Amino acid sequence: MKLFKMDYWRSAILHAPFEQIVRQNSLDDIDMTFLPSCGKEGFLADPFGLWQAGHLHVFAEYYDYAQGKGIIEVLIYDEHFALQERRCVLSEEWHLSYPYVFQHEGCVYMLPEAYKSGRLTLYKATSFPYEWERVPTFDFPIGAIDATPLHHAGRWWLFWTPPTPKLARQSTLHIALAEELTGPWCDMGHFLIDRSGARPGGTPFIEDGEVVLPVQDCSETYGGGIRLLRISGFKKGRPSICGGDSIPVHVPEIKDYPDGMHTLSAAGDITLVDFKKIRRGLGPVLFNLKQQVFK
Repeated sequence: MKLFKMDYWRSAILHAPFEQIVRQNSLDDIDMTFLPSCGKEGFLADPFGLWQAGHLHVFAEYYDYAQGKGIIEVLIYDEHFALQERRCVLSEEWHLSYPYVFQHEGCVYMLPEAYKSGRLTLYKATSFPYEWERVPTFDFPIGAIDATPLHHAGRWWLFWTPPTPKLARQSTLHIALAEELTGPWCDMGHFLIDRSGARPGGTPFIEDGEVVLPVQDCSETYGGGIRLLRISGFKKGRPSICGGDSIPVHVPEIKDYPDGMHTLSAAGDITLVDFKKIRRGLGPVLFNLKQQVFK
């Protein structure tokens, strides 16, 4: 019988603002609150968050081994980071992950990864955080992977990875731009091909006129780490990449998840992250794991 090697993720709240992590370029001396473990049933990954009415709303992919696909859940924490509620808020026939949530003109939007649907779909909260509807005027027909929007320098920018060819899913960064959130979007083409840090992995951060974009380091393994890619020149029309440093994964608090991280996102005075450990073994659970969209 074949031995399988699969990834298992555990998400956490980092009790430090995103800016601090960017500037110190490490997770050292930062307290953590882990999201619930899902045991052998699945895992929570790709956490993004928003504060509303004094509560932290963490949106994450829940991957169910039995179903073989991801759905989007919300976990609601009070101001003391005690979990108050957890439930599914978005499920489709296809796999969903990377629920990038953001606010614009008084509304809350979610742009989840759903490349198996063949397109990118924007959702708007009709009753936050539980009910969402598709925005039919959003026009980006390519099934972009881990699409990350940013309003900067008077325009909307979208950082994303193409679903084809397969090798590009872990190594290629595209940038698109639009005058309005709904588009039309103009793809400016690929800006970087680099397995050590091209696929988007979290919330962009503006520092000294540069955009700091978390990207995934897939040089050794999928989601093996986070690199902070620095991009400049947005006001000049075509951005340019000017380097970036990797964040060390190895800190004592995550000794049980030493094999990577692939999402780092801002939510007010805290930051959200997920960590990875690689499981090896046999049996139906790991067979189902093989069906995951590790991309």
